[in-house]
Amino acid sequence: MIRKGLKKPIGCQAWMGTARLGNRDGEVLDDPESFKSKEVSKAGVLDTICSKETFPELYGDLYHKIRINYYPPRGDSKEGWDNIDIFGWLDYPMQIKINFLCRDSILAAPIVADLAVFMDLAARAGFKGIQEWLSFFDKSPQTADGVYAEHDLHIQKIKFKNTLRHMAGEELITHLGLEYYETE
Repeated sequence: MIRKGLKKPIGCQAWMGTARLGNRDGEVLDDPESFKSKEVSKAGVLDTICSKETFPELYGDLYHKIRINYYPPRGDSKEGWDNIDIFGWLDYPMQIKINFLCRDSILAAPIVADLAVFMDLAARAGFKGIQEWLSFFDKSPQTADGVYAEHDLHIQKIKFKNTLRHMAGEELITHLGLEYYETE
């Protein structure tokens, strides 16, 4: 079922991602068993976002392939190539190509610093156990048993902001917009 109000949303036919990693990450992922774990976690994120059950006409035949190659000269640098085959209006095929270059440590450093500050805040607030509100910073959100792991970044950000508002004793933001209009 296509969402009400949308003429024709964009669907995804295939997503192929290839990464070249140096340093220890690449070396570890060169092992087939270690790679399998990474492949399952990466595929799970895409399967959640592009739900075949919810939108079969958009993602029902989605082909997804992940490759990670150990390339020692890359060192701490990381290179990712993604090819995404999409379709939209009149089912016309289109492609998105992404070439991402970065250094793993520079990419991760600010996230780790933020997480340290927020984990300290959580401890001071008396929070214990899994901190689901920090999922915005994780590739694979952690949840209590039986709780849906939310991968939608927008929802994760709302959870994050609302938890901070709760800690500060402020009103939570619902985004309903009802408070803007008078009701009789």
